[in-house]
This record gives sequence, C-alpha cells and structure tokens, in this order.
Amino acid sequence: MKKVATAAVAMALIALSIPAAKAEPRNDTPHALACMKKYGFTYAEWRAYTVPANKANPYRACRDSGKGSR
Repeated sequence: MKKVATAAVAMALIALSIPAAKAEPRNDTPHALACMKKYGFTYAEWRAYTVPANKANPYRACRDSGKGSR
C-alpha cells in the first residue's frame, strides 16, 4: 500500500511540473522588447498570454534570430 501511495505522489508531482516546463522563460532583454515593439504589443501583454498568434509567431522568430529592429 505504501508503494502505491508513493507512486501516486510521484505521478502527481510529475504532472504538476510539466506545464512549468512548457512555459516560455522570462524574456525582457532589450532585443526581445524591441521585437515586441516591432509587432505591436507590450511585455505585460506577453506575460498575460493575450498576444494573438499572428503577432506571437513573428515575434518569436525575431527574438530567436538575434537580429532586431536595430
């Protein structure tokens, strides 16, 4: 019985950690902020997950390219 309870607790902890692993890291570098400005949204909107896909996808490409609107 104790092994079943331990396994259940382990599975619950794994299930709780998966969404955190999928979350994007905090990205408020000057380059990322320049890309946000280029695509017309703020850091607060990004963190609130309110940016539509038609802005988020090109933003990610800009942010990950290392080139900005510099």
